[in-house]
Amino acid sequence: MKTLLLPVDFTPASENAINFAVEWSMKYLYERIIIVKSFYTSMYESVIMAGEFANVDQQYLNLIREKEKERLDNLCKTVNGKTNDGILVQSSVSELPLVRTINELIKSERPEMILLGNDQVNNYNVAFVSGNVISIAKSSPVKVLVVPANCSYKPIQEVLVPCDYNSVESLNKINSLRSSPRWHDVKLLVLNVNTKKSHINPDENIKAAENSLHEYLKNFRHEIYYSEDKNVIRGILNFPKINEVQLMFALPGRYSFLYSLTHKSVSEALYKNASLPVMILK
Repeated sequence: MKTLLLPVDFTPASENAINFAVEWSMKYLYERIIIVKSFYTSMYESVIMAGEFANVDQQYLNLIREKEKERLDNLCKTVNGKTNDGILVQSSVSELPLVRTINELIKSERPEMILLGNDQVNNYNVAFVSGNVISIAKSSPVKVLVVPANCSYKPIQEVLVPCDYNSVESLNKINSLRSSPRWHDVKLLVLNVNTKKSHINPDENIKAAENSLHEYLKNFRHEIYYSEDKNVIRGILNFPKINEVQLMFALPGRYSFLYSLTHKSVSEALYKNASLPVMILK
């Protein structure tokens, strides 16, 4: 059963992600949405409850859990109605930290993708989904779609694919999308940030990389673009400002965009990307 995991925390970013997930699931023929809520209590809260008013605090937390569980059940009904009963909508609650909760569900439910709402402005509490975006993206063995809080769903027609020519083979991950007929008409805009400007008078290495790229993407309409920005992340994030794209792919691999995100400046890249969803392929 083609399944989407959707962690929620009832913030505006989460509400937006829910609406996005409904549209995405119907477009790409998902059969099930699992809405996930973690009731994990931080160590700091546990220390507070160890004091004189421990029972009161515990009763208060239990009350909050009951109210949020009821809210989650109502949310499932709402989402089910929006999909016209065409998608099975389930809920999953856990006392574990969110990242561990997600990893356990990946093992038991085998989702195809995780969709995360991301609030670039009000990301102040690591217990919320936004605070765990980076950790989930790094640890997940399945695709992760990060949706900015102010981004509404748009049909995917053109996708930005940042690519380092040292890891052209990672483009092969995109071919897994061919299993869905809804991806057949998508055009890929492959962006290479070439600070040395060697693409202007390409040598044999550049020509070989371009040929390999065309071979890996032969099943998709695609076009190669270049940026000469000395800051790779900035070059990538500026591209959607002048080109009409609805989604960005982040590819795996040592020299890829994803590697530079998770090891150098993931917060800069994800949180400054205010208008474009990022799908991290695995």
